Amino acid sequence: MDKITVFIDGSAYAESVCDYAVWAAKQLNMPISLVHVLGRRNEVSSQPTDLSGSLKLGARTALLEKLAKLDEERATLGRERGRALLNDAAARMHSQADIAVSTKLRNGDLIGAITDLEAETRFLILGKRGEGADFAAQHLGSNLDRAVRTSNRPVLVSARAFRPMKRFLLAFDGSPAMGRAVERMREGSVLRGMEAHILAVGSPTPGVRDQLTAAAKGLRQSGFEVAEHLMAGEAEATITKAVKDLDVDMLVLGKSGSSRLRQLFIGSTTMELMRSCQVPVLIFP
Repeated sequence: MDKITVFIDGSAYAESVCDYAVWAAKQLNMPISLVHVLGRRNEVSSQPTDLSGSLKLGARTALLEKLAKLDEERATLGRERGRALLNDAAARMHSQADIAVSTKLRNGDLIGAITDLEAETRFLILGKRGEGADFAAQHLGSNLDRAVRTSNRPVLVSARAFRPMKRFLLAFDGSPAMGRAVERMREGSVLRGMEAHILAVGSPTPGVRDQLTAAAKGLRQSGFEVAEHLMAGEAEATITKAVKDLDVDMLVLGKSGSSRLRQLFIGSTTMELMRSCQVPVLIFP
């Protein structure tokens, strides 16, 4: 069964991730699989290290025994904390809607979990920053870029706080990836019922206008209310300004593109947009 796979941790984004997951579950009429990954960040290792030569064998053995015990205690506490995070998140979701929520506690890392769970995942949600990220302004979590690169499913990167989803901005470049995104929206996506704004950044050539018009027509035929925008300028700055000026609630991108938005994730465009735009970002593969 297809599920919305939702990754949570103890970061400040956990609550908004839950709220966006509830919204997505209602939109897609789909159950949620809530996942917490037990990593090894900041753990103390019991493996032998280059201890001082002045340590006697007995002292070294005693130290390693203490470290082994500490490892075991930390692992137990990590599992208990992970289970508590999952239970609290599930309770928050159930308090908002009558939806099916299952929980998973996994060892390993986020990237491995995304790959392992892909077969059952229709849609993936995670926070812009994890609990291990630097909390400097606009800093992104270190796993975020790799997570979106890895996923072959649509990924929703949540904002710090949830707000009702009324309007979205699609950064359109006419690429095959963007064409697939438009088709998925037409087939029935999480964006149904929202007002659509389609923005192309670049010179207003007939070819660009034709592609923009065709995409807008397709969405209108599927029931979307659509506004078209063609703006000159630098991609990141123009899109960021449009997000604010149009007062949209979500930014929609394709994983890779052409022209000014070419190879978004190999370059810096998408990461800069996620830093500068204070709305959730939906990336279609």
